[in-house]
Amino acid sequence: MKRIAFVLAVVSISALAGAQTAKAHKLTGWIGDSKCGASMHTPACVKKCVDAGQKPVFVDSKNKVWAIDNTDAVSNYYGDKVKVVATVDSANNSIHIDKVKKAGGMSSM
Repeated sequence: MKRIAFVLAVVSISALAGAQTAKAHKLTGWIGDSKCGASMHTPACVKKCVDAGQKPVFVDSKNKVWAIDNTDAVSNYYGDKVKVVATVDSANNSIHIDKVKKAGGMSSM
């Protein structure tokens, strides 16, 4: 029983340490859709594709396409240039967006 409690404690501490090491990144890009990827389209076009079942994606300033874990965070920004604060998961090529706002241009944050 003590061994199980010890293992659970070690796993819990490891998970907590991993969660605390995730770093938020400031990124600039735009919200597109999974069908068109890095091709920039109008908000109406992106909305049409998302409504048809495509997933919204974040395209960074280097045209790298990132899946968005929490797509509801960008529902008001389809097709817009945006600045985001996000946790990046490079292994899964995805981001979790913590903050988003419209960007005036494609300059860095």
